[in-house]
Amino acid sequence: MKKTLVAIAALAAVSAFAQSTATIDGTVNYGVANSVAKQATVGGWKGDRNVLNFKVTEDMGSGNKLGLLLQSRFNSGNAGMNTGYVNSATGAAGDNVFEQSKVTIDSAYGQVAVGRFTNAQGVADLHPFEDAAQSTASHQAVNGRHSGQFQFTTPSFGGAQLWLLNAKASSNTYLGAGTGGGYSSAWNLSTANASAYKNPDAMHRDLSAIGVNYNNGPWFVQANSMTDLTNTKSTKIGATYTAATFKLYANQYNQKDNITTEYAATAAAAGSAGVAAVGAGKGMKAHKATEVAVKVPYGQFNFILGHLTTDGDVQLDKTDGSTKVSKTAYGITYDITKRTQLMAYASTVKNGDSSATGATVNNGGFANGHNSFFGMQHNF
Repeated sequence: MKKTLVAIAALAAVSAFAQSTATIDGTVNYGVANSVAKQATVGGWKGDRNVLNFKVTEDMGSGNKLGLLLQSRFNSGNAGMNTGYVNSATGAAGDNVFEQSKVTIDSAYGQVAVGRFTNAQGVADLHPFEDAAQSTASHQAVNGRHSGQFQFTTPSFGGAQLWLLNAKASSNTYLGAGTGGGYSSAWNLSTANASAYKNPDAMHRDLSAIGVNYNNGPWFVQANSMTDLTNTKSTKIGATYTAATFKLYANQYNQKDNITTEYAATAAAAGSAGVAAVGAGKGMKAHKATEVAVKVPYGQFNFILGHLTTDGDVQLDKTDGSTKVSKTAYGITYDITKRTQLMAYASTVKNGDSSATGATVNNGGFANGHNSFFGMQHNF
C-alpha cells in the first residue's frame, strides 16, 4: 500500500511538471484576384494566406515553457501545396513540407526562438495591407522570415522590449520567402554579384538585425536596423495609434544600399565575369519609403486607406524621378461572424515598374497599374 501511494505521488508530480497542450488552427481564404496585367485568377489572396498550424506548448515548470510551431501553406484554388516559395537551401520550388518550423523557450529572462518563422520584423503590425497583397511593405514580406534564424526577445520593461535577430547565410542560399522588395527567389546568393549597380560591399553574409518594440496603451512603436543576406543595410521606424473610432499607421523604411544580383546572360560573358550564365538579375535602388494609413471600424465594417511615396527613383538605372513611386491602397472588410469575413482590396501604383524584363526592373510591390482582390476568409 505504501509503495502504491509513493508511485501515485510520483506520477502526480510528473504530470504537474510536464503539462502539454497541442492545438490545430489555420486560415482558409478564397476569392478572385485581378493583376495589373488585367489577368484574373482564383484562389487565396497574395497566394499564401491559406495555412494550417500545428502548435505544441509544454509547461516545464518554474515559469518556463517550451513551444513548437509547424505551419503548412496550401493553395485554396486547387488544394495543392503552395509553390510560391522555394527551398532556401536548394532553390527548388514547392518542395517544403512546412513553410515554418519554430521552437521557442520562454522564461523569466525572455524568449529564445530558433528555426524558420515569421520574425519580429514580419509580425509587427505596421502595414494594414501587407496580407492583402496590396502592401506597401514588400521589404518586410521578404525579410520577415528566413531559415536558420535565431531570435532573442527580452522581457518587457515599461512596455519596451529589445530583440536581436540572426539568420545564417549557409541556410539561405536562396530567398525562400519569395520575390519582392527588390529581391528575387531565383538568385543564388552565394554566386558572385556581377551587377554594375550592386552595393560596393555586396556579399553573401549572415543577416543581422536589432530592434525595439514599445507597446503601451494605444501606442505601438517599432524601430530597427538590419543588414540583410546581401549585405544591404536598412533602417525602419513605424508606429500605430489605436483609438475608439480609428487606427492610424505611419512608418518610414530607409534602404541605404542598392539591392541587386546580376549574372552574365551568355556563356561567353559568364566566362569573362567568372559567374554562371543564368540570366540578368533585378533589384531596387536605395531609397526612403514613407507610408501613412488609417483603419476606421463602423459596425461590422472596416474601411482602410493607405498611401506610400518614395523620395527618389526605385529603378536602378533611373535618375530623372520617373520611377519615384506613388502607391495608394484601399480596402473594405465585413465581419459576417467573429471568424468569417468578406473583403475587397485594391491598389494603384504610379511611377513604378513599366517593363516586364531587364536587369534594372525592381521585383514586386511597385508594378505600375491597378490590381484588386475580392473574396472571403475564415479563421478556425
